[in-house]
Amino acid sequence: MDPIKLPEFTTLEKRKQHSGIAELVRKIHHTDVLWAEKYVSKTPFYSLFWIVRRLKRVIRENAKYAHGAMLDVGCGLKPHARVFAPYIDKHVGLDYSPVSGYRGNCADVCGDAAALPFADGCFDTILCSEVMVDLPDPERTIAEFERVLAPNGTLITTAAFVHPVHDRNDYFRYPPDGLAVIMRRHGLTVERVVPTSGTAVTLAAMINLYWYDCHFLWNKWLYPIGLVLRPLLWFLCFIINMIGGLFELILPDKLLSFSHLTVARKCPAADLTVGK
Repeated sequence: MDPIKLPEFTTLEKRKQHSGIAELVRKIHHTDVLWAEKYVSKTPFYSLFWIVRRLKRVIRENAKYAHGAMLDVGCGLKPHARVFAPYIDKHVGLDYSPVSGYRGNCADVCGDAAALPFADGCFDTILCSEVMVDLPDPERTIAEFERVLAPNGTLITTAAFVHPVHDRNDYFRYPPDGLAVIMRRHGLTVERVVPTSGTAVTLAAMINLYWYDCHFLWNKWLYPIGLVLRPLLWFLCFIINMIGGLFELILPDKLLSFSHLTVARKCPAADLTVGK
């Protein structure tokens, strides 16, 4: 017996229906992620609570080294704009394209960090936070940072040391002197290298990333279940975060920091002239 052939329009209708459902789920997920980052991230119920909290703190403590016109490379939504505002005169955001980033961006200029579309020495400060791991050519990128920095200009970076693979464009991890050694090779003077978190809270964040983010937040099959069980899942994140915070007090250690902040400075004009 010949198999029954369904009319062609039935298959097309199913495809449209499935496409509509997928788009609805995508919109729900997008809104869910943004809402959690805006509100839940301020509480220990957020999976990456310690990482967000410590990163903001270390950037706030080192924002005082910024001055003049600042280029924010990989700016995203410019989350640190208010922190740097008292110290700078101008904040220029750069991202790879107008649609870069899952959350979008508010870049003023689009371009490649390894081929910056700016003249030599036109910025007094460069900020590059949690972006270097996604750039395939760190040597060329740091060389470009040095080029567009004015004499006595400041470079402030944060770069992950411990983090799961998170994107198709994910190339490097940086230990404490990982970026510092590259900066020195390009004539910059490294003034500070600061860990952003302790080992215990880093491990707590990695555990939460593994079971909550990677599965109940970003897995398309488990995400609907995660929505239903969200209060329970947030409570488990809270417990793990509190254990991590407690162990950091009992056994303080920063050998496994989530990321490191590096502050470097370009030589004053007089020194550059002597070098030539």
